[in-house]
Amino acid sequence: MKQAILLVSEALGQPNHKRGIFHVTRELMRSLAAEGHALTLLVETSRRYRKLRGRERRTRLFPTEARNIELLALYRFLDEINMREPLARNGLRRTLGWVHHKAAMMLSSDYLLCLLRALRLRGLDARRLKNGTSAIEYIPPDLRHLELFHDFQLEAGIYSYQDSSAFFLLPPPRVDARDYDVIVVDTPTRVVIRRKPGAKVICVVHDLLPLTDVKLSDVATRLFLSRLLTSLRQADELAFVSNYTMMRFRNLLPQFSHLPARVVYPRTRFDAPDVLHLPAPSGRPGRPSFVVIVSNEPRKNVATIVRAFRSVPQADLVVIGYAGKIARMGNLPPNVRFAGYVDEHEKATLIADAHGLIMPSFAEGFGVPIIEALAANTPVLCSDIAVFREVAGELADYFDPFSTDSIAASITRVLARQEEWRDRIRSRRGELAARFGYQTQARDFLGHELPTEGLAATQLASYG
Repeated sequence: MKQAILLVSEALGQPNHKRGIFHVTRELMRSLAAEGHALTLLVETSRRYRKLRGRERRTRLFPTEARNIELLALYRFLDEINMREPLARNGLRRTLGWVHHKAAMMLSSDYLLCLLRALRLRGLDARRLKNGTSAIEYIPPDLRHLELFHDFQLEAGIYSYQDSSAFFLLPPPRVDARDYDVIVVDTPTRVVIRRKPGAKVICVVHDLLPLTDVKLSDVATRLFLSRLLTSLRQADELAFVSNYTMMRFRNLLPQFSHLPARVVYPRTRFDAPDVLHLPAPSGRPGRPSFVVIVSNEPRKNVATIVRAFRSVPQADLVVIGYAGKIARMGNLPPNVRFAGYVDEHEKATLIADAHGLIMPSFAEGFGVPIIEALAANTPVLCSDIAVFREVAGELADYFDPFSTDSIAASITRVLARQEEWRDRIRSRRGELAARFGYQTQARDFLGHELPTEGLAATQLASYG
């Protein structure tokens, strides 16, 4: 049965740096759209969005209320982040930027509107904008996921207000979801959902790392927990990205163990031809290269992997993503190149052309680059942690993430056994496609839930 589905996700619903949650949710939406469900994205609008819309209207090329003017402004608004520029040069600038943003938000009309709605002093009057890109010349690759949505529900400042409401103990923002059969909430999101009888809220739990990461501040942990608990108290069902995350959840938040739960793995495309593929040099010509995909977080372990390549002078490392101050360290190994942010097509090419993808993280909720590499028949080198064992099983070479010697030894092993690793991945391609191909994700996500105990046993058996 086709259903009307509202997606509440700040990773997609505001200008944002495209990180793991973005990729996981985008593929889920792709699968739901392929099944014929009508998707709506909850988008936060702001003063900046209204200025863009007003500027488009002032061109007077179209009637004042022409839909394509607003759509063009919306697409431009959601594309505002320049991924090739660093977020900030240091922790102080990040902190000052965060304080400035929150202060500006608290003085804005959007904040006041959210507060009045949260206090029920103003009604819910969400505005819908029908999608349709025939009037837009072309859609950039980083925005093509927006074409999956039938329409957009526009809410002023709703994602920005949620942290302020948690920090100052104010009521959370409210969302009018009475037109939908299913509301999908990317956790942690602090919103109160008004829905029709029989509608179902499914909360997607990507990870719980902010609850246990000692490198995060106490304030960040409390804000995360406040947002997460608001989501969970409205949930009818839970979807976890890995069995590991589900088990961590049961240990850390046992008060929600009564909720039906399932594991729905992130997905990627396995529709590339199953042919022999020899890696091309994505580093320097004639040299083998490896790729690592990072963000500026201590748990990503970028510094250790960079140091490890001092012991592997015969190979290059290409670092994709924003590595922060690591990229500006003095005396960097000459065989390490920082590519920064790259678009999806370039990232896929770098992974396919590499001699191996390295995942050196200390902790993850899943590890999407692993399945992207397996889809390209590229060998995988991983930290020896439980969630990576669950995802990659026997199809990865594991190392101690705290030891540069262990990492270097793993790289040497994979270099020496390239075709053995590729043949092993190729022989399991059908199984991988069934487990991680996006075609079945929608049915898994909306299907009948398994009992938690049975699900855990099933998932453990699948990779043990």
